[in-house]
Amino acid sequence: MDRKSREYEVCLCYHTTRGEVEDFIREHGITDLKTLCEEMKIGDKCGGCREDLDMILTEVNAGE
Repeated sequence: MDRKSREYEVCLCYHTTRGEVEDFIREHGITDLKTLCEEMKIGDKCGGCREDLDMILTEVNAGE
């Protein structure tokens, strides 16, 4: 699946989609990866999604 798709499963450990992450960032005004991971309770198990989460965070906050 395309990584830009809102249905793309970013965090495989917690089955969290890109759309859920984007919405959470916007709704809560998240600006840093540590806060995003702590608040959503993702990215703390295997860590494989942290690069994607950081990219999504940057894109959302840049208005993309």
